[in-house]
Amino acid sequence: MRDTIQTKEYFDKGIAFKQKTIDRDRNSVHEIPRHSARAVEVYSLCERSAMLCAQRYSRGDDIAEMKPSVTQMMDMFELRYLTMPTLDLPQQGWEMWRNLTLSQLYDHFTCLAFATSLRYPADVYMKLLQAIGHLGEDGLLDRIAVQLGDTGRHVAAASKFGMEYDDLVAVIDAPAEARPAMLKTYIENWYKKHMKDMSWHGNHKSEAYVGYWCFEAALVAMLWNIDDTAISSHKHYPVDLVRYYRETGS
Repeated sequence: MRDTIQTKEYFDKGIAFKQKTIDRDRNSVHEIPRHSARAVEVYSLCERSAMLCAQRYSRGDDIAEMKPSVTQMMDMFELRYLTMPTLDLPQQGWEMWRNLTLSQLYDHFTCLAFATSLRYPADVYMKLLQAIGHLGEDGLLDRIAVQLGDTGRHVAAASKFGMEYDDLVAVIDAPAEARPAMLKTYIENWYKKHMKDMSWHGNHKSEAYVGYWCFEAALVAMLWNIDDTAISSHKHYPVDLVRYYRETGS
């Protein structure tokens, strides 16, 4: 167990339920008559697959053994990417679905953090970034994408969600020697300050809880090789993703 709030039995139940619904729904998307309902379904599959990975991490699953769930999560992003252009939606509907939300961005960082920890091949990252999209819309996502190899990407100066992520953008843009202390400050403020407007904030007593993990900080620590010694035991820092990444590096 990595999470200290809920029990193993709680996570066992949540993981089993999410996997059951993903297995049920992933192959029937194109059978849904209403195109607007198809859009809802593919976005929901992305969210559920990210939540499942977070719950498996919370439960204490071995990182290597999580690879099928991480691959599944990436497959759901790809399913969304391939499905959306086939839908006949009104202009207002397109504008709604194309809008990058904070919740979606958090799921994107979750997916990228797990994929980075497991060291997928470079072409897999490019495919995943294509499926995520939103080029030039968020300064943190853009910087991470460039670091993963999307070097021709336009990089926004700041995050679309400044309160949540501009301080993490500042970590990346700072001199290397300043980054560990700045990352520590970000983690210490993450839940109470940066994530207070997230839909899942404070839901640890509900069935929707998957854990409070700052996957985006682990992602930045991996990609920019930041010393995370000072935050390795922080309750919101998914240190095992970073350890696995560094232990499996060449």
